[in-house]
Amino acid sequence: MPHAGELAGATEPFRDAALYDWEYRRRRADIAFYRMLAEERGGPILDLGCGTGRLFIPLLEDGHPTIGVDLSRDMLARAAARRDRMPRELASRGILVRGDLRRLPVRGAFPLIVMAFHTIQHIVDDAELVSLLRAVRALLSPDGWFVFDVFSPSADWMARPPNRRYDRTIFRHPQSGEKTEYSVSHRLDRERRALHMFLHYRPLDANGKPARHGRRVRLCHRQLPTAEMTSLLDQAGLRVLARWGGFAGEPLASDTDSEQHVYLVRKAG
Repeated sequence: MPHAGELAGATEPFRDAALYDWEYRRRRADIAFYRMLAEERGGPILDLGCGTGRLFIPLLEDGHPTIGVDLSRDMLARAAARRDRMPRELASRGILVRGDLRRLPVRGAFPLIVMAFHTIQHIVDDAELVSLLRAVRALLSPDGWFVFDVFSPSADWMARPPNRRYDRTIFRHPQSGEKTEYSVSHRLDRERRALHMFLHYRPLDANGKPARHGRRVRLCHRQLPTAEMTSLLDQAGLRVLARWGGFAGEPLASDTDSEQHVYLVRKAG
């Protein structure tokens, strides 16, 4: 069973949908990659952890019938608002479903299932992760593809002393306009293989001085080196067709080659 901190780390970063979109507004390489695969496989497509529609909306724009699943009401509301501004013919092809990935609320057969932006790493527990992968296998069409990406921090990043704050940045919140200080700290739970990151936000006064107290957002990522990921996929009846070190097809000979690991898998046998 997941620990309280792990559950918080899978939900807290997604409560401020406007800030989420602003923080990741320049992240586009993964979207282009998944759109390319969608052009090859066609729909219907299942977008697991669809969030605010970073991928869901482009897939609809490309004409693919797509179902997006996410647990966050705020993120889904933002995705729905985007969909509803699209031409009716395209918008009608997109369905948004609120649900927990541990108990997928979807039926059907999909030639392409995607789980973008490290979503798979929010599930820390082995049994729950294998259960999810088996559910994905059951939803794949006979020749379907399941594609996902994993974040693997560099050794230098992981070697930084835990519980210290790094990467201090000053920005204005996209909705409130409040000038804010951002920093991040972390700790690694080696027994659970869970990287706990803490995103710190403190408002600044007119003189640029940060408030004593601010908001702390927990983010948790299960660490998934290649051997463990392959074992979990095997247990679920899935096999790896290809693995890359990025979204431009970079080769990946070892876990340390890149911080991005991209997997394309299908049913075994």
